[in-house]
Amino acid sequence: MTNAQLYLPTVLPQWGIFAGIILITVGYVDKKSLWTRLGWIVLIATSLTALYFNIFGGLEILAETNAMALPIISTGWQTAAGGILAVASLLMLQFKRKRYALLAVLTLLYFTLTFFLYLQASESKEIKINTVAPTEQKQ
Repeated sequence: MTNAQLYLPTVLPQWGIFAGIILITVGYVDKKSLWTRLGWIVLIATSLTALYFNIFGGLEILAETNAMALPIISTGWQTAAGGILAVASLLMLQFKRKRYALLAVLTLLYFTLTFFLYLQASESKEIKINTVAPTEQKQ
């Protein structure tokens, strides 16, 4: 397995998490609600992308007995759970709830930890991607 096979399922969510955290931080520092909302939307879109890769990505575990054999699949589900937290944070921001800041900090910490899990998952050697062999065209 090469890193090129895991490029899209690991790097795309990593960059999405990074961009979302940066947008939320910039929005908080500059007191711009638009940037903060855009950051939450990026994190939600990233979680949906990770969920898509989890369900339809064709990831297959080579060694089922190894404890480190599930890094991408579990990381994808964790990112999807973070998306639920991001939706809750965005709704709390929209309705100006009291505990928005606490939930936002916890959600950003959760996504930061998930960001580093993707790095570990991309270095795993026990995952392959099912690829469908191209069919020969009939003449």
